Amino acid sequence: MGWKYAARTLRNAIFREKPYFAHLAITHRCNLRCRFCHIPEEQFDELDLDGMKKVIDVLDSFGVAVVSVSGGGEPLLRKDFAAIINYAADKGMYTKLTSNGTMSLDRYRELLQSKVSEIGISLDGVEGNDIPYGHVGPKILQTIRYLNDHLPRGKKLTLNVTVTPANHGQLEEIIEYCTREFPNARIWLNPVVVGEGKLRTDKVTKVNPEYLRRLDSPTLVKAEFYTQGVEEQYRNDKLNWGCLAGKFSFDIKPNGDFWICQDQPSRFPLNVLDPDFMKKHRQADFSFRTECSGCTYSCYFVTQKLFEARNWPDLARIWWQTATAPNEQCREVARRHGWIAGLLYFCTLRKLTVPRAATAALLIVLALAGLLPLRAQQTSPPLTPDELIAKMEESSRALPSATMVTNGSGL
Repeated sequence: MGWKYAARTLRNAIFREKPYFAHLAITHRCNLRCRFCHIPEEQFDELDLDGMKKVIDVLDSFGVAVVSVSGGGEPLLRKDFAAIINYAADKGMYTKLTSNGTMSLDRYRELLQSKVSEIGISLDGVEGNDIPYGHVGPKILQTIRYLNDHLPRGKKLTLNVTVTPANHGQLEEIIEYCTREFPNARIWLNPVVVGEGKLRTDKVTKVNPEYLRRLDSPTLVKAEFYTQGVEEQYRNDKLNWGCLAGKFSFDIKPNGDFWICQDQPSRFPLNVLDPDFMKKHRQADFSFRTECSGCTYSCYFVTQKLFEARNWPDLARIWWQTATAPNEQCREVARRHGWIAGLLYFCTLRKLTVPRAATAALLIVLALAGLLPLRAQQTSPPLTPDELIAKMEESSRALPSATMVTNGSGL
């Protein structure tokens, strides 16, 4: 995690409406024709590599911390996708790219070798071959296996499962399969968003989100505030969750056009390459976003909601689920002796340079502030701090050395 990403994240914890998250659609071309997607119906001219670099320069000047190459077509159709990702990463921004998983392995090899922080793959089933009508098929599973087996330390792999009536009954099988076969990946369940909008669909109905509470797995990432939001949307026709589209988050189209989100263009034509873009953006009124029925796109909903203090315990859990492996010893330590013990063990194994006394003090402050539970359900008496640190030092000497894993938010 670079200093710029960290500084801008801290800034947004105080100033909520500052630009933070940007979808960058580098193309609207796609090799699939998924039932629920309307993106291919609307085409844009594509900026060349120099044009995309200028867009990223503007996003950097704008104060953006996270650039997600998604919200459009299949980004790996562009031969210069890695150069675009690398340019944003070199600016100090957290970079994520989402693919449909059907491109050649050479493209995914190049993606792994790039400076991308997180790779997202769309997956809606593990049986059958529904391509080109949905994200199901052996080709996608082959891609995920390749990424799982070759994922470098420090990069994240997320499997995005859109839940619809068609695959609702297969969720247990999907999660069990992915947990077993792709332990380096993390699973995120997204309920299909219906209604009007470029990525919404009027061809399917809502799905009861009871599965978000019922299903569990060592690699399934969940957040209580997201579950509550999805449940509210399911019960009601409108979900007003305080969306800051246009300010906190927004979309950039392949020609540089500014949309307040992937569903809504700005009502005042804006293009980030316009010399007066900053001035026009400051003067623009994005309050019409309240006319939207509301969505639960996790890229917007989760990223914005994580800046609310009441959701910080969920933030800690998400970080823990993505920073540690299912079979890692620190998870067992946390289960037996509490989160503080697990985190201290994690820090010891990663050989962090922060003094252990300062680290312990920080974790205790967080726990006392209510941001982390002091202890989990215990199966044996808790160790004293001195006993715990001594035990961790003894265990770490018996284990191979490990390098630090740095993770950032980018769901």
